[in-house]
Formats: sequence, structure tokens, C-alpha cells
Amino acid sequence: MTAENRMTVLEKRDAAEGMTLSDRPVPTPGEKEVRIAVKSVGIDGGVEGPLYRWEESYHRYEPHLPQVFGHEFAGVVDAVGSRVDGWRGGERVAVEPRISCGRCRNCRDGRSNLCTEETGFSPHGRKSIGIDTEVPGALAEYVTVPARNLYALPEDVTFDEGVFLELLAIGVHGVDVSSFGIGDRVAITGPGSAGMSALLAAREASASEIVMIGADADEATRLPTAREMGATSTRTVGEGPLDDPVDVFLEASGHQSALELAEASIRPGGELVQIGVYHGANRVPVDLNEFVNEEISVRPINARRESDWRRTLAIASSIDLSPVVGPAFEMSDYESAFAAEADRAGVKVVLRP
Repeated sequence: MTAENRMTVLEKRDAAEGMTLSDRPVPTPGEKEVRIAVKSVGIDGGVEGPLYRWEESYHRYEPHLPQVFGHEFAGVVDAVGSRVDGWRGGERVAVEPRISCGRCRNCRDGRSNLCTEETGFSPHGRKSIGIDTEVPGALAEYVTVPARNLYALPEDVTFDEGVFLELLAIGVHGVDVSSFGIGDRVAITGPGSAGMSALLAAREASASEIVMIGADADEATRLPTAREMGATSTRTVGEGPLDDPVDVFLEASGHQSALELAEASIRPGGELVQIGVYHGANRVPVDLNEFVNEEISVRPINARRESDWRRTLAIASSIDLSPVVGPAFEMSDYESAFAAEADRAGVKVVLRP
């Protein structure tokens, strides 16, 4: 820390490209909160990346600057609030960034990802650590979070890999709610974090074939990683529809070209699982008649449920996540980290405060 009771943060200070290292008071946890000493935090290509570059879709944050972002992170419990049970301090944890009330219908049904009470400023309209304007994030040495949002890291999972667990849970969510069955054939668009998580979930669920589809820029980087992680074949969007349509198509890129490819690559009676978010787009054209005529089901998913975390933690120790995590940078070298993210270096670039 820079001084007693002060910490270093990486904040978005100005309505322009870049962020700035600064210092702020070390936060004190509320009675139902814990303070986390952050050990690793991811750069999300759909949130922190465009915020750093100050892309137009995030200009609405301007009145709320300066702000500390960072919503994918892992660390150590450093202090606990007076009404916290089950955590004493020193535990290694991953964190669910979505904040929920625990009382509404969806929360009580195990779908806290769709909480109707904890609304916020984030793009998905719900309160989230490090995305909502009222909740500072983990691009900092310390951050406070609700105790109910913690998950103990398995002993053999590193902090950098712990960052990826909430992403892996998204893939688990997508496969779990789909009509996927053992031995089904799967295609995935978008070999970023969400797409790789879907690949791993489909692999663990015993898909007989997994086709990973990326952009031309992924051919020498992320597509080889996808093969290493279990894809049976890879290709680019530019190669057109699949010759042999699949049972389940997981669209994880959030690009219209990928959705058009999916429409032409699902067998009659198959299913589209929409994971990717179309940042900056209010509407995306869809050939609904094709879905109706071929009885193709469409299942969108958002974030993670409690059950997805449970399944993810159960399989985490048996999966080598190292190929999809990194490169890693010290937070002081944040400019290099964001440049790496923009250049699609690795899958999940991480910073270490």
C-alpha cells in the first residue's frame, strides 16, 4: 500500500482512452460484507477493455467518473463484517460479481442472476461489483463484497485460474439449460472467455464433436488454444455454414455474422444457445421464419446461477485452465495488459494488484 490505510487502485478518471493509477482509502466491510485482498483480476473484452479504450457504448459512464472497475477476480479474505458467518479471514476465494437480494421470486428459485430487486447502472441493468456505478470494483488492492458472493477456491486452483471460474460457470449454465445430450454434436462461435467456457462445459458433458469457430484474427492464437482445450475441429466464420449441421449451437461472440452462421448451421429440431452480448446494438436481425419452419429452439442465458457455481467448482480441479488464463501483468504495467487484451493475446488477460 502507498501509506497506512491507503491502497493503490487503477481508476477510470477521464472521458478519454486510458486509466490512471491512484490511491484511495482501504475500504471497511459492512456488517454482512468481507474485504478481499485482490490477487488477480481479469480484463473483460466486453467491459474493462472498451471502457479503457473509451468506446462509444460506454460513454454513458462519463457523469459517474472517476470509477474503479474490475468484476472478474479472486483473492484472500482479509477482514469480515460483524454479522458474517462462515468466513474468518485467510480463505482463498473466487467471487460472484452479480449482487442479488436473496428475497425476490427469481432469487428464491435459484436464479439470482435474474434478481429483480438489485437493479443497477450496468449494461445488463443489474447491480454488479465493478460494473455498477455504486459498487467499486477489483482493479485495486482491496475490495469489499457481500459475504454471500464468495466461493472457496479448490486448493489446486491458482488465483489466476480462479478469475476464470465465474466465466466457466457461464459455459456450464449454457450447456445445462440446453437440450444437450451425451454424444451430441456442438458448435461454438467466439473463442474468447465465454466461448472457451462453453467448450470446456461441452467437453465435460461428453459432446462427441465440438467445432470452435472464430475470426480470421484467431487463427494463429485462440483457435489453436481451442484445439488444445478439446475442440475436435476449428474454422473461421468466413468459411461459411457447417456442412453437417449440429445439435446445439452456442453463440458466444455477440457478433451478427456469427448469429447468421448459426442460423444456417443447426439441424432441424436443434437449438441455439445465445451467450454472447451484442454490445452497442439495440436490435440484431434474426430470420425467425427459419427457426419456426425448422423448429429450432432459442435459449438465451445470462451470467450464472448458484447451481452453475456448484457444478463448476466440482469439476475445476480436474480441468487444466492454464492455457486459457494469461498473459499476466502486474497492475503497474496496466498499459501493456490492456494492449495485450486489444491484440487478442491469450484468452483471459489478468492483472495482479
